Amino acid sequence: MKRFYKIILILFFLSIFSNVFSNSLNGNTIFSHSIGLGQSETHLISNNYNFLNSWFHSRGVIGTPYLLKDMTILIQLRSDFHFFGNSHGPIGGVFQKINWEREIIWSFDYSDFFYHPHHDFEPLPSGNILIICWEKKTAQEAQSNGRVNVMNEMWPLKIVEIEPNGLDSGTVVWEWHLWDHLVQNVDPSLPNFGVISEYPERIDINLGNFTNPNEGDWLHTNAIDFNPDLDQIVFSSRHLDEIFIIDHSTSVEEAASHIGGNSNMGGDILYRWGNPQNYDRGSEQNKMLNDQHGVNWIEEGDLGSGNLLIFNNNPTDTSGQNNSLGNSSVIEIIPPLNNEYNYDISDSAFGPSNYHWLYGGDETFFSHFQSGAYRLPNNNTIITVSQEKYIFEINDLGEIVWEYFPEIQSGMNGYTARAQKYSLNYFDDILGDMNFDYELNIFDVIILIKMIMENENQIEIGDINQDGIIDNEDVDLLILLITTP
Repeated sequence: MKRFYKIILILFFLSIFSNVFSNSLNGNTIFSHSIGLGQSETHLISNNYNFLNSWFHSRGVIGTPYLLKDMTILIQLRSDFHFFGNSHGPIGGVFQKINWEREIIWSFDYSDFFYHPHHDFEPLPSGNILIICWEKKTAQEAQSNGRVNVMNEMWPLKIVEIEPNGLDSGTVVWEWHLWDHLVQNVDPSLPNFGVISEYPERIDINLGNFTNPNEGDWLHTNAIDFNPDLDQIVFSSRHLDEIFIIDHSTSVEEAASHIGGNSNMGGDILYRWGNPQNYDRGSEQNKMLNDQHGVNWIEEGDLGSGNLLIFNNNPTDTSGQNNSLGNSSVIEIIPPLNNEYNYDISDSAFGPSNYHWLYGGDETFFSHFQSGAYRLPNNNTIITVSQEKYIFEINDLGEIVWEYFPEIQSGMNGYTARAQKYSLNYFDDILGDMNFDYELNIFDVIILIKMIMENENQIEIGDINQDGIIDNEDVDLLILLITTP
């Protein structure tokens, strides 16, 4: 506990006294980047670019790093094992929890010949993690389920929830397989036959083009997020130009079926948006997304709470020969939640038919790959443009109030998938904050002196030097910390 409180105090002062961007969120930004030779780093920086801590990784980092409330970080790294090449994007598999002193306190490799994590994962309030995986299916399995034009394996999506155990193990406590929620209209003698437009809650197995035997990466799922209030999961499919929501409240058995859970729809798709032609309820003109990446709910209490933020990459070179052409945007939509757990669908398709809010889309910024955005507690939005190696924060008027160029300002050549920013009150009980207002000032000194003089209600956060005694030495130290940037 002594070490923990000292860390919090250091973080606080490095950040609050160096905040030169008055309209930005007073907090710290975490991001990861590759440094070559299969190595990578994760950094936590203050608003004026002071490095609060850095973690070196002997493997390549995959996706978004997470800063937890106990001041550990949670990351995904590249595994030594994968069943196909590097052409399909970030291939992960190794999950680690690392403390402030850069000690690995949990490391777990989840991959074999039949499944492999990639791109993104999501920490849960329970301490478990959600992982998106490729799940290998043979050409014969695909064909027996109604798939045409498949020449090799097919890798659909599975999502697993892992409970960390010990130092190097984990237990699968929940799982969902897209393969359980298919529809096909090519052969009535095969499973899941039906009219595609009548089954928007299922995925047409014949979406996508697999004429290339090495292109079994069917959906190319690239982001995942969790809503604890709804107990639902959202994920993004780049190849289908759609986002999807499923029910996490189901049992494993219900997740493989079409009933059960809060929605009473089992593991079927509750909501999908971005490309209604995928379920025969629209055309190219109705398409709203193009090669999108990051998707996440706006958290409770923040501006737009319950809405979804999406980074729409939108490359404009449809041939795929020039990855420098495009105009990306950050999109906010209001999903049509009709009650606690389900979503309205019209006679045509899932709405909305337009964005609630959009930033960019006019060649202001562009990334062919990765990238994302998060709404912040002060109503600002932090955006990562991976290809441009650019992280910036905008206010609710779209004005840039903080920006960081890792390559230019810090000499970092690697790409950043998605950066996140945490306010100072993200952490609990700042040492010396006697009135719990997440600020250290003269009022905290007065309270501490009164506590010592009257010898009453002595609380641990008043023991600044952590010697087990609250006395004048703690007052002196608190004054020194307040007056010294």
